[in-house]
Amino acid sequence: MNLQENIDRIHEIMGEGKDAHISRLSYDQEYEEEYPRWGRLMVNFLDTQIDSYDENDDTIILFNDDNMSKTLMRYDKKSEELYWDYSLHDNMLKFIPFNYMHRHFKYAVQDYFKKHFPDYGLRRITGANITTY
Repeated sequence: MNLQENIDRIHEIMGEGKDAHISRLSYDQEYEEEYPRWGRLMVNFLDTQIDSYDENDDTIILFNDDNMSKTLMRYDKKSEELYWDYSLHDNMLKFIPFNYMHRHFKYAVQDYFKKHFPDYGLRRITGANITTY
């Protein structure tokens, strides 16, 4: 690739914006037919856990209640990265078997976020221990 092709590709990537999303990994594709059932359950569970959000020029932060006592997701607008707190996964494991969680949770988080914030793209979704200072 020459320099101009690289520059064009960078512009193309940056222009995707809200259309950016996480694709299913190749080793995970054989389980894709399970997702409609389990993904819907996971998204509905996330709807019960996340009650409020705060937004500024750089981030969107989703909380568990109006008091903003526990941060459950944090989205960085510039890098289009979404971090979900491990407590979401741990709470959901009480209702959904681990093997389904392992295969589909990341995509459910993406669907939940895109449902509520359709104007933002997602390039990376990562689990984290999110703390508020």
